[in-house]
Amino acid sequence: MSKPIHGGGVDRAMADLGRSRDEIADFSASINPLGVPPQVRSALNEAVARIGDYPEIDAESLRQDLAAFHHLPAENLLPGSGSTELIYLLPRVFRPRTTLLVKPCFGEYAPALTRSGSQINSLSLSDGDNFKFSVDRILSAVDASTDLVLLANPGNPSGIGIDPRQLIELAEKLGPCRLLVDEAFADFCPERSLLAVVPRSENLLILRSLTKFYAIPGLRAGYLAGPATDISLLLAAREPWSISNLAIAAARACLTAADYQAETLRLIPQLREELAAGLTGLGLKVFPSEANYLLCQLPETAPPAERVAELLRQHGILIRNCADFLPLDSRFLRVAVLGKVTNDRLLRELQLIFE
Repeated sequence: MSKPIHGGGVDRAMADLGRSRDEIADFSASINPLGVPPQVRSALNEAVARIGDYPEIDAESLRQDLAAFHHLPAENLLPGSGSTELIYLLPRVFRPRTTLLVKPCFGEYAPALTRSGSQINSLSLSDGDNFKFSVDRILSAVDASTDLVLLANPGNPSGIGIDPRQLIELAEKLGPCRLLVDEAFADFCPERSLLAVVPRSENLLILRSLTKFYAIPGLRAGYLAGPATDISLLLAAREPWSISNLAIAAARACLTAADYQAETLRLIPQLREELAAGLTGLGLKVFPSEANYLLCQLPETAPPAERVAELLRQHGILIRNCADFLPLDSRFLRVAVLGKVTNDRLLRELQLIFE
């Protein structure tokens, strides 16, 4: 299987274009435009003094802080080196015979499942009805060998949220089959999260990321919430020291950034609405996102997404061509919600392309 395509190719763009980082506008990776919280910068400065020590084997201090932050038992939480580490760990440990993937979805799910020997069945949501979610459709696609159902809330790349009540119903009706919900972007729409349900569910697992909301993708920090028995098995199977001292310190500091959290939840919807209006004005169909990115469908008169991405890249602007997010095609692209000045730069360049 070929490696999934991802956004965030800033280093390659700098080298190819001969531009500095400040000259690159990266709309391909959906990172909070507020940048790193001040608490994280301070914590990193202090943590540098500890890089001569091994980190905690299982990042227990972060686990305890996450428990306090979310009002969950620590036994229901497992920190990871980004949520991607956990995406690969979980099928390696549980060995699902068959996994139902709800598409379009993050490209790392399939390789992680394939490595574990899981057969992958897919159910594709449709752009024609804004990727409407249906419990009955999911259940109709599950068979006796399905041990895992994997989906994201909000969707990636759609940004569209699923009513948590539907997911609770789904988990209950799946019986012994596990439901893994990727909430990598749920900090931007916290009302969508199912974290509070985890302690009373026997088959619900939740993936979370700290890298998007707190703008620390270079440090890799995430966590999994799930039944204590599952967490114990995963903890026993993972490699030691997977999270560095710097990442532990940064992740713990993220949880203390209350003003930053509030400002993000105030600012992102405003910026998202303004950017969506600008893109719609250029003739794109913009899907109703609740995250910090927008999925767009190009008009028939525009070049395909791959060509649009190439033209923008020549001007130091990176976007995400979504043709590999099956069943999407060459007319779909995704853009992060960045600051107003940068968003306006994207709109100006797109207008020139479409003229």
